[in-house]
Amino acid sequence: MTELYKQAQSRIPATISLPSHWLKSYEDFVTRNASSVTQIESALRSLTYIVPGRFRESELASETLHTSTLLISLYHTSLLRRHFPSPSPPPPQTRYTAFYTARSRLYSNSAILLQTIQYTELLCEMFFKRRGGDKARWRLVVVLEVIKAICRTIMFWVTGRRMVTEGPGAIRPNIPEPSPTSAEDELGKDEEGALADSREETDQVQEERSKEWLMPRTKMTLPVLPSTTSESVTEYLSSRVVSADDIKAAHQLVRKIGSFQGQVAEMMWIFRPVAYALAMQRLQGKNRRDWRPWLLGLGMEVAARELGKKEVRERTVGGWRGMTGVEKEELKRRGWGLAWWGMRGAFYENVTK
Repeated sequence: MTELYKQAQSRIPATISLPSHWLKSYEDFVTRNASSVTQIESALRSLTYIVPGRFRESELASETLHTSTLLISLYHTSLLRRHFPSPSPPPPQTRYTAFYTARSRLYSNSAILLQTIQYTELLCEMFFKRRGGDKARWRLVVVLEVIKAICRTIMFWVTGRRMVTEGPGAIRPNIPEPSPTSAEDELGKDEEGALADSREETDQVQEERSKEWLMPRTKMTLPVLPSTTSESVTEYLSSRVVSADDIKAAHQLVRKIGSFQGQVAEMMWIFRPVAYALAMQRLQGKNRRDWRPWLLGLGMEVAARELGKKEVRERTVGGWRGMTGVEKEELKRRGWGLAWWGMRGAFYENVTK
């Protein structure tokens, strides 16, 4: 009995280490076959257009597949960004988010939790509605909206009372395509092949240098433009233009909201879904044509937008023109979000439907 106990005790560490070993193997597989993994993800997304209507409860199965693919893609993107850093400078939105993600673990966890809820909330709503009806569904919606509002509030205060941006998440880096290699390439080139390659490279370098123009006084060279056409020259010059957002520090891409009016506007925008969900929960689907929840949610969003515009006019030098590209894109996204009120609540039941 004692021997069996000792054997079992000796196997416990190895058993515990198996999940981490499997995870490491999976990460190695993803990094080595990044292009194939991306194609598989695209194939899984396309299945969501085929599954609905094929069998019983296909809507739930389709949404489950879609949500699982989004979560897996999110994990793969974070994994590939660690192994394949993007050579080109990232967009300002990504640079701003990456700065606070690396600086604050609380911000990083809040952003991940917020994005996860956004990916899974529709699936959870469908499941709770099937099991408990509209009452259980709106209870879940209220809980999820409260958690999302808390996450946005944490992000608002961690960044020093800056506008909460929810633009595109982490961008997947460009994965270099593996070049096809023969058996001779895998074993290595011989000396003659290496010399031939070096000669070809030398000839190419000399040919490129011969096209460059040598300035007589400074003896410096100017690169050759790619072509003489106007379009190619414009593209060449545009690719080398540096904007104000490119030279700003990451934390300066979104300004601080210093006024009390601006902070009230941002908090009103953060908690407007909670107010709408609580009003809908009170109705519990009894009267979907009631305009009160719809007017409450839309009124809070419009009021927050107008207060924010007033704060920009009074506090920002140059008004709208003085805002950074990240702030403009976020305000545009919020403006387009107003259109979704045409597909919600009483407006949908009385007008759109």
